[in-house]
Amino acid sequence: MKKLLVTVLSLLGLTFAMPGHAAGTASGTFNVGLTLTSKCEINSTNAATGAVITDLAMTYTSFQTTAATGTTTFNVRCTNSLPFTLALDSTTVTDNALNLAYTLSLSGASGTGSGVDQAFTVTGNIASGQAGTCATASCTNGTATNKQRTLTVTY
Repeated sequence: MKKLLVTVLSLLGLTFAMPGHAAGTASGTFNVGLTLTSKCEINSTNAATGAVITDLAMTYTSFQTTAATGTTTFNVRCTNSLPFTLALDSTTVTDNALNLAYTLSLSGASGTGSGVDQAFTVTGNIASGQAGTCATASCTNGTATNKQRTLTVTY
């Protein structure tokens, strides 16, 4: 009986140890084609994305002897290595509600995208010595039809 058991176990061992038909493999290669559409975004600290820029505010007193200035900061985020330019729709404006002339300037006119926010500033300047137009002790340009300015990023 012992011999029979040893023989059966030996045969079973040989059966499992014998190579059967090995599974075959095949491989191939392929390319992955990618298309990237480049873009730029304008954003401020008040908006994660989109073309929202914090308003620029300036306060002026009739005939003041120094210029009044104000700034607003915004970010431009462009695809890495993408060149871009910045432009304002107008840099010299006379507000049609308060009759005050002012100028606007950008801290930079161009750049190259880095994939992260790049900060820029718009500076406003009201020259000294202007009278302005106001029928009360204090006025705002809330009714002005030319107070909204446009910043354009071209890429």
